[in-house]
Amino acid sequence: MTRTGAAACLSDLVTAARAGDVAAYGRLVQATQAMSLAVAASVLRDPAGAEDAVQEAYLRAYRRLRDLEEPAAFPGWLRRIVITAALNLRRVRRVTLLDLDDVVSTPVLDETEKRWSDAQRHRLAAALLTLSAEERRICDRRYHGGWSLARLAAAAGMTETTMRKRLQRIRNRLRQYIEAEEIEMVKERGVDPEAVAAHLPGKIVELLASPRLTDIPDNPVGRVLRQLRDAYPEFSELPLPEIVDVGSAIVRDAMYVKPSELHQVDADRILRYDLTLPLLLTARFEGQPIRAWSSGKVYRVCEADAKHLEAFHQFEVLWLDERAKVDRWQLTGRVLQSVDRALPGRSVKIVPVQYPMCGRAWELEVDENGEWLEVLAWGVFTDRVVAHLGADPARYAAMGAGYGLERLAMLRYGIDDIRKIDVARVA
Repeated sequence: MTRTGAAACLSDLVTAARAGDVAAYGRLVQATQAMSLAVAASVLRDPAGAEDAVQEAYLRAYRRLRDLEEPAAFPGWLRRIVITAALNLRRVRRVTLLDLDDVVSTPVLDETEKRWSDAQRHRLAAALLTLSAEERRICDRRYHGGWSLARLAAAAGMTETTMRKRLQRIRNRLRQYIEAEEIEMVKERGVDPEAVAAHLPGKIVELLASPRLTDIPDNPVGRVLRQLRDAYPEFSELPLPEIVDVGSAIVRDAMYVKPSELHQVDADRILRYDLTLPLLLTARFEGQPIRAWSSGKVYRVCEADAKHLEAFHQFEVLWLDERAKVDRWQLTGRVLQSVDRALPGRSVKIVPVQYPMCGRAWELEVDENGEWLEVLAWGVFTDRVVAHLGADPARYAAMGAGYGLERLAMLRYGIDDIRKIDVARVA
């Protein structure tokens, strides 16, 4: 049977199984179980565990079969379920989840994009930067998180028909951008495609277009963020810019990373290297206490390895109030409460540290098989920072805390390599 014929046969079996034909689903299992066992075995390195994971995956797939919109997508959809089942089976231990070859940085919209060149994929990354925050969230959830149309519609509070039209408009806009760049390349013959694709350096475009895992609740990073936020119920989200102007004095005073670690956009701007700095540049005291949080990607120049990424995610809180109403012990209590939500029962220790913006600061380290790993830092900001925020330091105090979401997710879900987090799923 040809590849096309086999795919058509699988699609027919999926259609029949969705209609309630249990025998058809049994034939689907027979046709795909070799692939499923191979995937589970590559995750678990344990044949017996792989069989257990595959059995669980097929049960889940059967219950969720109606969520699969395109029958032809069944093999890839099933593969993700197998990976999730294997991850859940071993989440309390450090295991290999995926081959690094499976990790992709730019989403694939459909089968056509799988055959695109690197230059075309770069232009797709540049096109993603033209979308609104909500459109980016939809794209990340759909094309990276694998959300069904029904789930996207429910999360947005609209009908599936409306969401389908919205997705089509987004896809059309992305393609128009890419096609426009193709026309420009013809006009600018001899110009490097990446130089035409965007007004930002190619590396910056690649980093900014990488998926925002905090917007995907089933990703370990998104799940940990939700657990941490539960400890700060009265705090409100404050959106922050990803590109920071380094010209102001507060920026120079706050800098604690080496210049070689900064992603330089141009002579005056950098990609944010943490969330503290853009939060202090964005928040303003207007007579009422500030209780703000933000989350998202931050960027540092490094060689990616099992413990380091150039684009990773943080969660940050800022608390400004009258001195009599807030102190470091209150924030320390929130920190301990939040970490216990994310890593229940773990042993922790508090270590004093120094940061340029803080009069006093501490790090929290978590015990991982006898090794102490730092997962967050918090501190009391200096009077100068309080004044910069617009409050009187004689009456008000400000404190902040910054969490490393990937590191917390690795500890919570037993992930052995940070580069695998963006393709991991939590049931």
